[in-house]
Amino acid sequence: MKVHLMVSGVLMALLAATPILSAETGTSKNPTQGDQAMKMPAGKAMTEADDEDYVHLFTDTSVFEGRKESFFQDEFAGVTIPKEKSADLKKRLEAQAQKADAISTAANVKWREEHRNDPPLQIQLSDVKVKLGDEVLFEDPQYANLLKGKRVGLITNPTGMDSKFVSTIDKLYLSKDIKLTALFAPEHGVRGEKGAGDKVQNEVDPVTGVQIYSLHGSDKKKRGQGKPRPSMLANVDTLVYDLQDIGNRSYTFVGTMKLAMQAAKENDKEFVVLDRPNPMGGNLVSGNVLDMRYVTTVGWGPVAYLYGLTAGETAKLLNEQIGCKLTVVPMKGWKRNMTWEDTGLPWIPPSTHMQHAEDCWFIGITGMLGEWTFLNVGVGYPAPFRYVAAPWMDGVRLAAELNSRKLPGLFFRPAYYAPYYNAYMDKQVSGVGIIITDREKVMPVEAGIHLIEAINTMYPEQKLLTAGPDADTTKSRSRVSMFNKVMGGNKVRQALLAGKSAEEVIVEWTPERDKFAKDREKFFLYE
Repeated sequence: MKVHLMVSGVLMALLAATPILSAETGTSKNPTQGDQAMKMPAGKAMTEADDEDYVHLFTDTSVFEGRKESFFQDEFAGVTIPKEKSADLKKRLEAQAQKADAISTAANVKWREEHRNDPPLQIQLSDVKVKLGDEVLFEDPQYANLLKGKRVGLITNPTGMDSKFVSTIDKLYLSKDIKLTALFAPEHGVRGEKGAGDKVQNEVDPVTGVQIYSLHGSDKKKRGQGKPRPSMLANVDTLVYDLQDIGNRSYTFVGTMKLAMQAAKENDKEFVVLDRPNPMGGNLVSGNVLDMRYVTTVGWGPVAYLYGLTAGETAKLLNEQIGCKLTVVPMKGWKRNMTWEDTGLPWIPPSTHMQHAEDCWFIGITGMLGEWTFLNVGVGYPAPFRYVAAPWMDGVRLAAELNSRKLPGLFFRPAYYAPYYNAYMDKQVSGVGIIITDREKVMPVEAGIHLIEAINTMYPEQKLLTAGPDADTTKSRSRVSMFNKVMGGNKVRQALLAGKSAEEVIVEWTPERDKFAKDREKFFLYE
């Protein structure tokens, strides 16, 4: 038999030496044994037809002969599938699943009742360097009486845990000296199950039985319900805030805190903040300072876009105007130069697309671009906020332009992917993947303005600053409004529309940004 094989001598020797297990005998055999040495005649070009001489090598030669799919099926291998109409089969299986779900749910309820007063599960981590506010509250004698005998309303979500993964909900609920009477849900919900922007409903917490009031939804008359109403506070003496913020002005948690502080003032309630680290540390200040005419939940005060304060320090800043009965329970061991990794604390995602602490830097770069919904910024792909892409982009071209600008601490690589959801779902997009090379040098928001200006200049026909070439007036008005809210004013957009460069835009906001960076020092709780 004449055969041909286009392989090197080394690969040929490996194939000849590899034993194959025979299913029938359990002995090894070589599929090429007895064949002449397979060498490609000199000067002959291989074609697809020549591949047919090697059918026996088309698949994995380590798989024993005669293996069928039934080999993997265990006890189902010989089961006969009954003939049944697809509609009847679907109905029967759905009923079967519902019955199983009901049994599981009943078992869960029974277990919770039996273990209602069990101490919370916890773990001891060895490298934690910071004691959180919710730990200081329960461990430091200075704060022993702060909530004693009080009816407490807690504003929290899954991030309201200590370094041992014990939630503040559990601590308050199980305390003999404190009565947890209400839970207040920010964006994403008390248990963190809601997506970005989703309305949160009033409901009863399935774990504790405590009433949950939404602070990110609407009432029965479809009025916004971002602020605790008097009826919600009727059974509350003290409002406690325990949420992990990300140090970004457009993130809604501090906006929720501000409104709750106002409600505490208006209803003569005490307000307590259990402090947590700013994941980016306490030194980074980046972006423009908000124009107070543009105050919203995604732009809650006259601070820089990335403001370099903890939640407790931010509460002190806000309280200069609000004047509520504020107490901040500070952390111990945290310093301003600490980023999240320096603390040794476990990261618990404060929202769906913030799965890693490092995401705080990336959302500072691309978060405002996501408001132009015809760009994909990695949301819908496994690395949210680390990309900027669209089907009409050339990633090599955009990367070359951005890298030519030599933005401090950043590198841009060409990227190609298909988002699983969000903008351009299941479509191939091209753009850039963002690499942070030096966190101490990167200025995230300033880099984001360079991205916007570069894309707008390179692709003017895409009408980036008016929501895209296919946007009708309604969509353009909506997206322009949202972009201006997130940017804390319309100066940035208007300057870019007028043809100003990113550097010119940044130069204009720099004096106000630097003044804020200095003025905020009077609110510092940590060196």
